[in-house]
Amino acid sequence: MFDFKGLVSALFSRQRPDGVHDYKSATMFMQELPESDLLQAHIEIVKALKQLNGNLRISLKERIRTVPYLDEKARPLQQHLVEVYFGRLIDEHIQPHQALPAVLAYWHQMAEGYRLCVKHAAQTGARNLDRQLQVFTLRALHLYNQEVKWGCLRYMEIDGRTWRNLNRLYLYAEQHQFATTPLQPYGNDEITDARREYLQAQMLVLSSPEKMQPSQIELAWQWLRRWCARIELESQIRPNRQLFAVNLASASAPKRLRRDMVGEHWRYWFTEALVLHVRSLCQEFELSEQPDARQHGLPAESTDPASLELMTRLINLWSRDVPAPVRRHERRAARRRVQVVRGLDNVIHFLHGLRALDAPPVHAEHWLLENESQGGYGVNYSGKSDDRLLVGEIIGLGATDARNFAVGVIRRITKRRDGQVQVGIERLSANPLVVELTPTQSQHSFLGLYASENGNAAQERVLMLPQTFFAAYREFRLAAQGKSYRIRLDPALEQTAYTAISRFSVLQRLSA
Repeated sequence: MFDFKGLVSALFSRQRPDGVHDYKSATMFMQELPESDLLQAHIEIVKALKQLNGNLRISLKERIRTVPYLDEKARPLQQHLVEVYFGRLIDEHIQPHQALPAVLAYWHQMAEGYRLCVKHAAQTGARNLDRQLQVFTLRALHLYNQEVKWGCLRYMEIDGRTWRNLNRLYLYAEQHQFATTPLQPYGNDEITDARREYLQAQMLVLSSPEKMQPSQIELAWQWLRRWCARIELESQIRPNRQLFAVNLASASAPKRLRRDMVGEHWRYWFTEALVLHVRSLCQEFELSEQPDARQHGLPAESTDPASLELMTRLINLWSRDVPAPVRRHERRAARRRVQVVRGLDNVIHFLHGLRALDAPPVHAEHWLLENESQGGYGVNYSGKSDDRLLVGEIIGLGATDARNFAVGVIRRITKRRDGQVQVGIERLSANPLVVELTPTQSQHSFLGLYASENGNAAQERVLMLPQTFFAAYREFRLAAQGKSYRIRLDPALEQTAYTAISRFSVLQRLSA
């Protein structure tokens, strides 16, 4: 196996400051890496970049040669690890959880590498590097943009340093008059510009990603790749027209505009053109018999009913005509520890096990209940490295007996930098019932959860069942508490990778 540590040491040896020989050696050995060492190769390249970023004595010439070289070698490895992490590629040598740290480290360290190139050049007054520095700025914005996206995918609170670097890089692009200059960040990439890369990150966090499923966040991010060109940043405040603002001199995320947000470093934007475009797309997709989102440069799944519903949610978030969302129910402080069971299968087995003494135990956690309302709960727990919890997941919480055990769905997740995870849960039923469901023309049954109507809380009668068995208008035999019914499912109210929630119609009562 190739000695990566020796390579890293040679690349940045103080005895060879020009690095010409080591640079060529690195090129030769990197090309010969065996596929089984992809993860380790990626880790070592990022380590080398981190060492380079921490070396303030390296010359500008060496920095602007080495950073893009390491990027060139790391990018295909990074793409491989991303595919492994999302399960789109099976690599018997790499598990998804092993890929994540290396993927996150690459976004951060490579962005820092390009940012330091730009900073170093600005400090030394380097000449004849304008085009190269424009591309480096664009790459840094793109990489920090990815860092924001991956933070959102994991419901992480975005570090203030990331916002500070994004803001400063965009300000640099403005000051050097290339913020809207069309550029190609890499040889095979589409043409983009600094403003587009910057606004994509801004608009993603203004889309309430803490309330989305990861697949929805990814979809919104791809949409914004196309839509951000319809937004212009302005330096003069116009509160009656603009909706959002950001301070380029701060380490803060964008916010809804207030009249006191005034100063030379503030930038403002309105969303009317964007909202009109998205609304027009929704209408076109809904009315067309065979809508094709790819004609608009969007993913094919953009025309699905769930995607159109997401578009409508984004329109409401970005529109001046729609008031900002408010809570439907008043919260009451309630500080106590509660037992929590995560996932539909575990909730079913937990409730089923309360009635079957020989049932295997289900792992339960203990979270801190901070507040509650007529519609749900606000809880938190310690779980900095926990990436399993997702918006839309079914969750059970309460005491150790079925009479005081509620079932709900996670609507909001925010992971703070200190490791505390804040979770908002909508209650679906205070007394969920385990039911047996058997598809018609089948003898094989499975278990689901039934939530009864609650007029006081405006809750509907719904079924929660594994996604594998769900299909709109599919018929089942439902059995519970000694009674049986033939039912037909309605189209799903919502779906995740594991669970479907649906209303249903009772067609017939069956004999026991």
